[in-house]
Amino acid sequence: MPFNSTSQEHSEGFIRLSLAAPFLQYLTERKINPQSALDQVGLKAELLSDPSVFVHSELVYGLVNTFSELSGDRYLGLHVGETFDLQGWPPFAQALQSTTSLFEFFARFVGLVPQESNSVRHSLVIEADRATYRIERQQEPTVPPVQVTAFGAAIYVRLLQTVVGDSWNPSRVRWESRYITGLPINYKGIEVGLGPDSGMQISFPVEWLFLLHVSEGSTKPLASPRQDEEVTVVAALRSVLRDKLDETDLGSERVAGLLGIQPDRFLKALQQQSTTLPREIKRLRVDVAKKHLREDKMTIAEIGLMLGYSDKSHFTRFFRGQTGMTPTKFRLGA
Repeated sequence: MPFNSTSQEHSEGFIRLSLAAPFLQYLTERKINPQSALDQVGLKAELLSDPSVFVHSELVYGLVNTFSELSGDRYLGLHVGETFDLQGWPPFAQALQSTTSLFEFFARFVGLVPQESNSVRHSLVIEADRATYRIERQQEPTVPPVQVTAFGAAIYVRLLQTVVGDSWNPSRVRWESRYITGLPINYKGIEVGLGPDSGMQISFPVEWLFLLHVSEGSTKPLASPRQDEEVTVVAALRSVLRDKLDETDLGSERVAGLLGIQPDRFLKALQQQSTTLPREIKRLRVDVAKKHLREDKMTIAEIGLMLGYSDKSHFTRFFRGQTGMTPTKFRLGA
């Protein structure tokens, strides 16, 4: 009896960049300068704290692998996962506080984790004597997700241990993945095995699903559900282009590079969404223009300049062509 998080309709492989923030914080707290790793992928550190920015998952895989090399810590993903604030992670906090058993927790959790990424598919499979929580990668990675996988191992072992409570017995737990070099054999007393694919899975006794759990986060305020766009290629390109709309080179190679994906895969992902890059840039310019016309005191000429239009009349023609009204009329009616 499987419970799944998502279909494969939108599986371009994009991920919330802020998922790499715990790695950055871990290095910073240990006085390790991450700048050379960030420079390799052309990212600014502050972007990792912005939950509205999406990039291709393989950019994050490569970044955190480089963090591991930079720090000289083979088990960096594990160490970051062991210190990660589970209670501050919205899918975990919301699922834990709204359920009473492990079965209910996972049934709720698989519906919440797609808010973070569309690069993986979560499912809970229940058999006669074992239950298995699976995380399947939607595309075969070209960059090995070694440290991300190790981070996931630490997170899901902790997650299971937290919800099971006093019934926790690591010898009855098995964790599998193709990428096991980022954690030691017999990690935390569980059985670690080589899995057949690029995802990961953790299996445990089926009777644990029906144990009652106590929410350890009951003394903390419940994290508010995120209201972000669905994690698609469109959401990703909007997140990285919002402050670059005045640049002249916004072609597919440039935008794909910002997202950490090959241009042909980027264009294919747009095609699967029945859209094009010029169309989405145009829509984003209109949305950003409307936001500033409503909310701040920038002049119309300044807004146009920020969006790549060198004179007010050019911007006005563009805006009227897209909305049916001039920027001035829109501002007065907003």
